[in-house]
Amino acid sequence: MDERHGQLKDKAGLDESRINEEFRDFLVKWGPRLLIIVALVALAFSGRRYLNQKADERTDEAFVQLALATGSDATSPDTLLSLARQYDDVGAVPHVARLTAGEAYLAAVRRGVVIGAQPGPTGEFPAEELLDEELRTSYLGQARQAFQQVVDALDVGSGADIHLVRAHMGLAAVAEAMGEIDQARTHYQRAATIDRDAGYGAMAQLAEARLNSLDALATRTSLPSTAQLPQPETPDAGERDEDDPFGLGGLDLGGFGVGDEGQGEGSGMDTPLGGGLFGEPGDAPTPDPEPTPTDPTAPPQDP
Repeated sequence: MDERHGQLKDKAGLDESRINEEFRDFLVKWGPRLLIIVALVALAFSGRRYLNQKADERTDEAFVQLALATGSDATSPDTLLSLARQYDDVGAVPHVARLTAGEAYLAAVRRGVVIGAQPGPTGEFPAEELLDEELRTSYLGQARQAFQQVVDALDVGSGADIHLVRAHMGLAAVAEAMGEIDQARTHYQRAATIDRDAGYGAMAQLAEARLNSLDALATRTSLPSTAQLPQPETPDAGERDEDDPFGLGGLDLGGFGVGDEGQGEGSGMDTPLGGGLFGEPGDAPTPDPEPTPTDPTAPPQDP
C-alpha cells in the first residue's frame, strides 16, 4: 500500500512538472506575440480616443469660424467659400457657408452695389461702388455655383432637406435675375415638393407665391417708341393767318381778348378811362360837375 501510494505521488509530481514545462514553452513561444497584440489593442483604443477628441475640437472650431463669418453685417462670400472648402467634412458647416455666400451675392445684386460697399455721409453710394453689368453677371454666376454645390452634395431624405430647399430657392432667384423663367419655375417647384415632403411647409408657401408671380414676369410690357406716339398736326407755312400767326384766334380768353370786340361792352376790359385797356385818352367820359358849395350863414331861399 505504501509503495503504491508512493508511485501515485511520483506520478502526480511528474504530471505537474510536465504541465509547468508546457506552460513555460507556451509562454516562450506565444508570450511576446500576446504582448504585442495587447499593446496594439491598447494603442488602438488610445488612438481612437485621440482622433475623436481632435475631431470634436475641429468641429467646434468650424462652427465658431462659421458663426464669426456670418455674425457681422459685412459678410464676405470669399471668406465663407474658403471656410466651406476648409471644413468640407464637418457636418452642415460647408452647406451653410455656401448658402450664405450665395445669398450675399444675391443681396449685392438686389442693392446694385459691390460687396462691402458703404454709403457716404449723404447716404448715397459712390459711383465706383455701383454694380455694373459685367460684375452683376459675375455675382450671379458665383451665387449659382455655390447653390449648385449644395444641391449636388445632398440627397433628399438625408436629414438636411432644409439646406436642399434653401439651395433650390437660391437657384430659382438667380434664374429670375437672369431672365430664365423656365428654370426658375423648375427650382421653385422642386423646393416646394421637398419642403412639403419633409413636413415643413413654410418655404413651400413662399415658393408657390413666387410661382404665381412668374407669369407676370414672363409677360413683358414694351413701351411705345417715339415714332409710335401720336404727333401734333403742324399747319403749313402757307396756311398761317398773317393777322394771327400763332393760331390764337380760336382761343377763348374769357373777356381778356384783344381786338375790336375786346373793347366793346361786356368785354371785361372797360375801365373808368373808357375805350378799354387800349382805348385813347380822348374817349374817356366827361366827369359830372362838382356841386357848388353853399354858405352856411346865408338865409335859406324860397323855392
